[in-house]
Amino acid sequence: MQSPLSSEGPSDSNPFPMAQKLEAKGGNGGKEWDDGADHEGVSKIYIREGSEGIESIKFDYVKNGEPETGPIHGGLGQDFTDSFDINHTIDEHIVSVKCYYDEGAIQGLVVKTNTRTSALMGYNLGTKFKLQVKDKKIIGFHGSSDKNLNSLGAYFAPLSPANMEI
Repeated sequence: MQSPLSSEGPSDSNPFPMAQKLEAKGGNGGKEWDDGADHEGVSKIYIREGSEGIESIKFDYVKNGEPETGPIHGGLGQDFTDSFDINHTIDEHIVSVKCYYDEGAIQGLVVKTNTRTSALMGYNLGTKFKLQVKDKKIIGFHGSSDKNLNSLGAYFAPLSPANMEI
């Protein structure tokens, strides 16, 4: 019999205890993917728009102060149609992502950092939702995709006192 203080359980399923996982939202279906939370932040977001919404998405992360290229999620096809750079060298970080989804696919997104807001990438069609946790920054993403990006969720980490929003 296991003791109530056993090391097994849901709290051990997150290897990054400082990260808070916000569940993926959007459409159902597709294969689940998870870039994890072992990053300091995000340095670039790339998307490829298609006729049914965002076909694919890719994130470049910052790990140990260095850029790290992430995998492509979604359909494979032409080059990316849009991107947004986050300047981690000046402590710019993502505070929220506003998403639009319709017909089971993410249609568009707007990225907000502690210093600015991106233009709409994709389409402003369908239902809106926001990935945001007060006084935290996004350090990783997860979701599901097949020929399109079906859902999107994020990992949040506490802001250090040096990069709290004023």
